[in-house]
Amino acid sequence: MNALRSTVKLASRGLNQRVQKRHGSGAAAPEWTGVDKIIRDKFPEDWQVAGLILGGYATLITLVSLKPSKAKAEEPVVAAKPAETSGAMPSIDDAKFAEFIEN
Repeated sequence: MNALRSTVKLASRGLNQRVQKRHGSGAAAPEWTGVDKIIRDKFPEDWQVAGLILGGYATLITLVSLKPSKAKAEEPVVAAKPAETSGAMPSIDDAKFAEFIEN
């Protein structure tokens, strides 16, 4: 069993040496022009620009939601018709209700 382990260790060492290692070197920084240059001078990182854009939208939405809407014309209040009682029980406001309760 130990002979098998040592063989596997030796074989795996050779596999790891053949892998090409990349260290993540990036490309050159882009040349910004126009509005991008003005923004990138103050906020050089991408996450800063993303935060600036999201903050701008949040501010815009907040200001629009806080803005009062136009005053709506008041609709005339229509007096409600008294309900006609077609059943046997009169309305509470009706004078006949007291008679109904007593009977």
